[in-house]
Amino acid sequence: MAEFITTDNIKWKVENGILSIEPEGDGVMIDYVKDNVCFSPWYSERDKIIEAEIGEGITRIGPGAFYDCFKLTKVKIPDTVTSVGFQAFHNCGLLKALTFPKSLESIDDYAFTFCVSLRKMEFESENPPSIGKSVFETVVGNTNMVTITGNGIDSEVFDERNIGANGLVTFEADGKDENIRWSLYDGVLNIMIARDRADEYKPYVEDNVCSAPWHKYRTGIHKATISDGFKQINDGMFFDCMYMSDVVIPQGVEIIGRQAFHNCRRLEALTIPRKVKKIGDFAFTFCTSLKIIYMLPEREIEFGYHMFNTVPDAKMIVLKGQKWLNSSIVNEHTVGDNARVTFDVFGYLEAIEWRIKDGVLVLSPIPGSSMTMEDMVSENKCSAPWHAYAGGIYKAAVGSGIENIGSGAFYDCVNLSDVDLPSSVTRIGFQAFHNCRSLRHITIPSKVESIGDYEFTFCTSLRSIFFMSENAPQFGVGIFDGCPEDSEIKIYTIGWKPRNDSALPYKMVKFLKLGE
Repeated sequence: MAEFITTDNIKWKVENGILSIEPEGDGVMIDYVKDNVCFSPWYSERDKIIEAEIGEGITRIGPGAFYDCFKLTKVKIPDTVTSVGFQAFHNCGLLKALTFPKSLESIDDYAFTFCVSLRKMEFESENPPSIGKSVFETVVGNTNMVTITGNGIDSEVFDERNIGANGLVTFEADGKDENIRWSLYDGVLNIMIARDRADEYKPYVEDNVCSAPWHKYRTGIHKATISDGFKQINDGMFFDCMYMSDVVIPQGVEIIGRQAFHNCRRLEALTIPRKVKKIGDFAFTFCTSLKIIYMLPEREIEFGYHMFNTVPDAKMIVLKGQKWLNSSIVNEHTVGDNARVTFDVFGYLEAIEWRIKDGVLVLSPIPGSSMTMEDMVSENKCSAPWHAYAGGIYKAAVGSGIENIGSGAFYDCVNLSDVDLPSSVTRIGFQAFHNCRSLRHITIPSKVESIGDYEFTFCTSLRSIFFMSENAPQFGVGIFDGCPEDSEIKIYTIGWKPRNDSALPYKMVKFLKLGE
């Protein structure tokens, strides 16, 4: 029979796979970990520890107490424990459940990191304990979810800071009012109609304060299902459901309310049903992972104000749907600041195949056909087939072999910031880049012989043009009309200047030699 070993304020032994810890003195375990190095007295025997029994009188589970006890499956915690220390259960990879007594008052930072099998945690105390930061950090994968139960246990106790970037928790809760019933179980929020009054739903958000009854459990919502019979998604229905990655909207829904999906940061895709007629203001603000929205309505719907506001510039949201879904309604007013919304469409223009995908307009010549792009603007009206989607074009790539960039080719592409023109181009038609407000730099290939009238009008961000030709092309009139007079547009050449000194009568234009 193993004898107890006394160290500091405790005595301990490992026997038959069980680590027994008893108080010796005040029962406060000391710190057992520093800089990810553990020096608990039983650390060298951690591969033998399958269960742990903490005796009455122990008041603190010390930092690193069970650090790297990778075979530990069960822990008995007495009513005397008031705190759980930093990294106390780090890398206890087989531990599936923990029950904490009424006496518990606090859990420190990173307490359960790498507890990849942990599925259930129960608190018996009347009041929730204070929780440190990132207690579940690096609990890996979206399927490893910890269900937490206890009085007062909700998202105010386990918020984003406490859970950690890779942690997933959920709660068990339900409720009802005169119109709806709801339940949260295993990470799924189910919202059901309580009676046949599908048109009587109050808004759940006002002044950025959410009153949805499940909002207090928002960090535990990972999927949402809404029963048939609902005609609208309430204002703020999923406000701040930051861990929700999937939602099923029933086919009968006609309205998606204001801020309905605000801050649903893990939502990557969404399908809008056929009967939807309206999407409210700020519906998808802060949906920072949103990549694609499938629009099933066959007729034009009403889009609200700044629906995608503050979705980061680095993200691109693709809208897929019918022909009505274009830049006439998906524009600066409806999209909002910092958002990048595009389309997934394609078509043909005589000798050219065109496609917009991931924000890139690709123009490719059809083999065996003419390499000339027709002119597509007249009296300030553009007929380019992709013009309807101009607001969703962020880059353009013109295929090798195309010789003529037709007039108005990129007319009103306000978000276009990058253009790749092939060496085969000899002509750029008038107003080809009109109102390309995001275009800062462009390279003109060496074979270009003429630049059309009003070429870069209202290109308010344009700062440099690189001409690769050996000779000066023919410049049209009004090329930089509408560009800010207090800006500077640098034109780089191999040393030439315009054939006619009056061709570019702009103070903001400065000629430089390539390489300067």
